Amino acid sequence: MKSKLIVSAAILTTALCGCGAHPTSNTTGPRPSPVLSGPAASPSPVATVVIPENGDYPGKGIVTKINLELGSVGLDHEEIKGVMPAMQMEFYVSDKKLLDGLKVGDKVDFVLRYKDSTETIVNIKKAQ
Repeated sequence: MKSKLIVSAAILTTALCGCGAHPTSNTTGPRPSPVLSGPAASPSPVATVVIPENGDYPGKGIVTKINLELGSVGLDHEEIKGVMPAMQMEFYVSDKKLLDGLKVGDKVDFVLRYKDSTETIVNIKKAQ
């Protein structure tokens, strides 16, 4: 009985603290970035995940990497309102031809399509 209680407590602890999942474990697609919110004065604020609506979102950034083989572009981008804060990350493009003429260091304007937890650049051009 005592061993069953210890095993049950270990399983419950793992489930409650989320320690059972490793960040590199296999998942079914990308997960949205959590946006934390809650009263600042609260000793234990309640975290909520805000998932963007499907749609196209304008963005601005600087090209940090181009992978013509994969069809991806690394960007150090400003906040993409409604989707994510400013950060540096790599995005797939909807068509590899969008990368023609771009080089590392270029300032760009782009359109990020968010659809069912997937983010894809559907338009990207050197900023004027």
